[in-house]
Amino acid sequence: MRSNINKLDNNVKQGAQQATIDPFNFPVPGHSLTDAPDKWDWDRPPRMTDPDKVVDFVIDKVESNANTKENFLRMMASGITVEEIVNTVGLAGFSHGEFTPDVAEVIKPALSVYFVGLAIENKVPVVMFTNRNTEEDGKMMSKETTLKVMEERNPKEYQRLVSVLNQKDNTEEANKEPPAEGFINMGDRVWVLQADYFHF
Repeated sequence: MRSNINKLDNNVKQGAQQATIDPFNFPVPGHSLTDAPDKWDWDRPPRMTDPDKVVDFVIDKVESNANTKENFLRMMASGITVEEIVNTVGLAGFSHGEFTPDVAEVIKPALSVYFVGLAIENKVPVVMFTNRNTEEDGKMMSKETTLKVMEERNPKEYQRLVSVLNQKDNTEEANKEPPAEGFINMGDRVWVLQADYFHF
């Protein structure tokens, strides 16, 4: 039985790597129930469940360690948003089993206020939210840059993409039909024909 579970676990790991190739190669439903319980920190009961205590815990962690505090100030000075910092703190706390995901969401406003206050207190410029319109501001990687990086870092995928696009272009060219010359598609020429016919 144990060997079957180990084989299944190995199959799942291999399946995750090949998921992009074979759409049917994915973990079996209920596979997580075959793992040993309490294997991960987040799989155990959380250490704290009260959002107020969690906020106090996080603030105490920052305030009690000068290096941690300085690190957060440097991040805000470099342009990392408060939203990103708070999201990271919430994810880290959940991953280490400190609190549940819902508590991580509930504490975000209070932690945001704390980090903004910390920045103002230390005269550090602060950005609250991540700019969602990154493409409009030109901050999103352009398609040309994406292709250049892909060509350097992932040449196999780049070649596959180029061949797929070339094949698509060739198929579209081959299937392209000449425009129909029906009455509706003739446009302005209809009026010219009518004018000639009726001698206008």
